[in-house]
Amino acid sequence: MPKPRLPQDKAEVSGAAAKNPDRFKDRKKPPRTRPLGDPYATMTDDQIVHWYEFKNDLPWLNSSHRQLVRLACTLAARVDNPKCGIQAMQALSTVLSKLGATPTDETKINYDPSDSTEDPTDEFFSSQPRH
Repeated sequence: MPKPRLPQDKAEVSGAAAKNPDRFKDRKKPPRTRPLGDPYATMTDDQIVHWYEFKNDLPWLNSSHRQLVRLACTLAARVDNPKCGIQAMQALSTVLSKLGATPTDETKINYDPSDSTEDPTDEFFSSQPRH
């Protein structure tokens, strides 16, 4: 199985783009995304607590991560139950890894909040849809 393709932004942050510039020269970045926003209206109170915990602890999350964060919140709320099975714990570990929320994956993300630039259109697109 081939190694998964490294996203352009992650390649720049991790230094892979500088190490192998030819590999990344023709890649296009995805368009600017909105902030993560508020939790879905259908989420339970326990899931909402986890949503805000992820939102505060993982500042690099944005609107393109919403479904994964929702899944992580659902699984985290299940793991809080003492009768939770090992499969839910493994699934949560996998989702957290995809979000860059494990100690190993966190080292791959060089997030610097001072580097974030504000998009002038944010004032027009600041509200998040609630599903």
